[in-house]
Amino acid sequence: MIIIENFSIPLSTLDRLTGQKSNKKTLDLNYILDQMDLTHIYRTFHPTATECTFFTSRHGTFFRIDHILTHKASQRKFESIEIISDIFSDHIDIKLEINNRRDLGKFTNM
Repeated sequence: MIIIENFSIPLSTLDRLTGQKSNKKTLDLNYILDQMDLTHIYRTFHPTATECTFFTSRHGTFFRIDHILTHKASQRKFESIEIISDIFSDHIDIKLEINNRRDLGKFTNM
């Protein structure tokens, strides 16, 4: 299972370049994700990165509000994730590489 969504909420203080503290919406969403045993794939690969996926010209701030989530037990299935810069949109693309190789050895009958 992979959830790809613009939640319109930064999920941590690292997801806000303005350094604002987490608000109630952020805390509530993180609580729900934790209860569902979901994890942020980007944070798994980049635990301290401050790259953002959204810029609001109205407030002049950057956020990472576009998230890709998965069940914690499935996070080994991913090779990499990166944010790809784009100057033509207020939302920036995220590239996720999935490991689709199978361990064929366990299916071999000898």
